[in-house]
Amino acid sequence: MNKINSWNKFHQHIIKSPKWLRFVLVFTPYVALFYFDLGFWGQLYGAVVVLFAFYIAPEIFGGNSNNRSEVKNIMVLLDAQGEQLRVGLEQVPAKKLKRVAVGEYDKNSGILSFPFNYQISHHYVFPVQQLNSVREFFKTYYPQVELIT
Repeated sequence: MNKINSWNKFHQHIIKSPKWLRFVLVFTPYVALFYFDLGFWGQLYGAVVVLFAFYIAPEIFGGNSNNRSEVKNIMVLLDAQGEQLRVGLEQVPAKKLKRVAVGEYDKNSGILSFPFNYQISHHYVFPVQQLNSVREFFKTYYPQVELIT
């Protein structure tokens, strides 16, 4: 159990490191590999480096979605600007807004998502205490929008 815990701590530490550092960690061994031309052992080493790259930088390979934002106050991001709904820096015309997904993400978090509108690509995760406020916002300013829970 302790070994698994230390692996998780290592993984979290690596994931939180800057992308340039992860890039250097992955591709510096490749440069050394091609410079020294190590044959079979070099190929084996290369395969291990690729697996390590999947481990420390999964977003590069498209496995994880980077379009989820965790916010402390979702109501600061929501704004009804006439015929536009603005969420953070993204906006969508109100006439194109048909359905919005609002619900519990887990026991501590709620989620706001726009699965049918390509103009807003992010999913917003926020404290569950704000869930009713988000629902009221849409009922007040956009009553035509179907709330999916």
